[in-house]
Amino acid sequence: MLFLYVDRMYLSDLVTLINRKDKRPVRTWCKKNNVPIFKDCSGEFVYRNDFELANDLPLILHLKSKYGNDWEQYYQAYLQNALYKIIDFKSDSKKQTGYVPKGSISRKIFNDDINESA
Repeated sequence: MLFLYVDRMYLSDLVTLINRKDKRPVRTWCKKNNVPIFKDCSGEFVYRNDFELANDLPLILHLKSKYGNDWEQYYQAYLQNALYKIIDFKSDSKKQTGYVPKGSISRKIFNDDINESA
C-alpha cells in the first residue's frame, strides 16, 4: 500500500505568514478564505496546498485579468523570484499604440529598431 505525505502547516506557523497576533484571527482568515482546519493530537493544522492557493488567489486573479492566457508564465516567474523573466516575456509581445514616433530618439524609445518604422 502506498502512502502519500501531504505537508501540514499548524496554525501557530500561520500567525507570522498572514501577519496576525495569535491563532484566533488565523481561524477567521481560514474560514473567510475557505481553508479547512483539521485537528490531531499535535494541534490544529491546514494543508499547505490549500493555504498557498488561498494566499496566492488575489495574485492569480490579478494576473489572469491583466495577462489573459499567459498568466501562468507570469505566476511561475513570481514563484521562482525571477521577475526579470517577466520583463523578457513582455518585450517579446509587441504592444500596439496609437503613437507613431517621428524623431530618431522617439523611434529608439518606442521601437526595437530605428529602421522598423521608417
